[in-house]
Parts: sequence; structure tokens; C-alpha cells
Amino acid sequence: MIWIGIAGLALAAVCAYLARAAHARARSMESAETLPVRDLRSLHEAAAQAAGPGNFRYRCEVAGHARPHRDGALRSELEELECVWHRHKISRKYEEIYRDGNGNRKRRTRTDVLSEHSSSTAFFVADATGKVAVHPAGHEVVGAEKVLDRFDPVAAGANRLELGPLSLNLGGGDGTLGYLREEWLVRPGSRFYVHGEATDAAGHLAIVPPDEGGAFVLSVKSERELLRGEKHKVLAYGLGTGLAAVVGAALIVIGAVR
Repeated sequence: MIWIGIAGLALAAVCAYLARAAHARARSMESAETLPVRDLRSLHEAAAQAAGPGNFRYRCEVAGHARPHRDGALRSELEELECVWHRHKISRKYEEIYRDGNGNRKRRTRTDVLSEHSSSTAFFVADATGKVAVHPAGHEVVGAEKVLDRFDPVAAGANRLELGPLSLNLGGGDGTLGYLREEWLVRPGSRFYVHGEATDAAGHLAIVPPDEGGAFVLSVKSERELLRGEKHKVLAYGLGTGLAAVVGAALIVIGAVR
């Protein structure tokens, strides 16, 4: 029972960490200024004249619509759909035999991630006043459209999986049940919100992950929707922290008394 109590306290610590992280993201979004692209470019030009190019850094957020970068739209890796950003994940589901604490043989289902990738190609966010480059740097996009969610049972003797341009040598061995393919993307023209650091360190103005840490948010949801979600997380994780801490402490006390 003491070990269960310790596990409860560990869960409380995890919930507390997640609550603090959600609170920090919400505070960061609330404190940052939402700028029209034209105003952001004016700030950049003034800074370049005062301090020279390459020194501009400004925490901000821009809302508009996603547009392909200069080289044109991307193609997602699995469904080969036109997009400005994409992410895929391929997982192997399998069964394994194990022994429980009493030595009894049991079967359980497990999952291994075989391939996971998010695009890092820059794209634009455009509003009525102009457009600015965004460098996703491999980060995920909140609320991205899920265009593929398919489980393919394994074929007898199969040891290779062909997925559009991808070819995976899977092996698998005994117990493999099949492969789950998932893909998300952002289509050109989708509404888009970005919260990060505007900088010209690379020679052109772009919004990138903050150099000194902090929130970097890419989303097809609005700031209002994101803030509502983060505040719900703070409440839920806060309640989880208190409940897990109380139960964990009580179980430790009971176990120590016995």
C-alpha cells in the first residue's frame, strides 16, 4: 500500500508540472501583443535603422491565414495532399506474453512508433496588411486536420510496408497485429495563429521559437480557443494534483500504521 501511495504522490507531481506548464502558456499568450503584419514590419524596420540588421527580437503573435512559402505548397508524405505543414506517425501494434507478479502467463497489446516526422519548411501567415514567414522548426500545430487514421492488419509473411514515398523494413516477428498510419496537415488558406519570437537573425523577418525559451504556439485554432483550453487544463490538472496528493498521502499513512 505504501508503494501505491508513493505512486499517487508521483502522479500528483506530474499533474502539478502539467498545470504549471499550461498556466505558463496561457500567461505568455495573454501578455504578448497581437500585431498586424504591417505593424510588425514597421517595428522591424525601425529597429534595423537604430541597431542595424540581425538584432531584432520581439515576442508577439500574428493571426491570419496560412500561405505556401516561395517554393510552393508541400505534399504530405502519406496521403500526398497539398499543404503548408504536415506530420505523420506510423505505429506497430503487437501482442506479447508476460508473467504477472504471481508467475501467471498473460497477454497484452503494446505499440511501437516506427516513424514520426513533422515538416520544418517555412510558410507564410498572411493578414489584410501583409505576410510574415513562420519557421515551424518541427513543432506540432494545434488543431491540425487529421487526414489519415487507418489500421492495416498484418499480412501473413509480410516484412515490408509501402506508404507512398516511404518504404519501411518492418520485420515485426511473432505477435504483430498490424500497423496504424496517422497523418495531420494544414492546408493552404487555413486560418492560422502563431505565437513566438519575431527576428531577423537569419537575414529576413520571421517568427521562430523563442531563442531563450518560452512558449511557441502554432495553431489553426484562435487565441481565444487556445486560452480556453489551457485554462481548462490548469483546472483539471490542479484538481488531479490535489486528489492524487491526498489519496497518496493517506495510503502511505495507512500502510505505515499497519
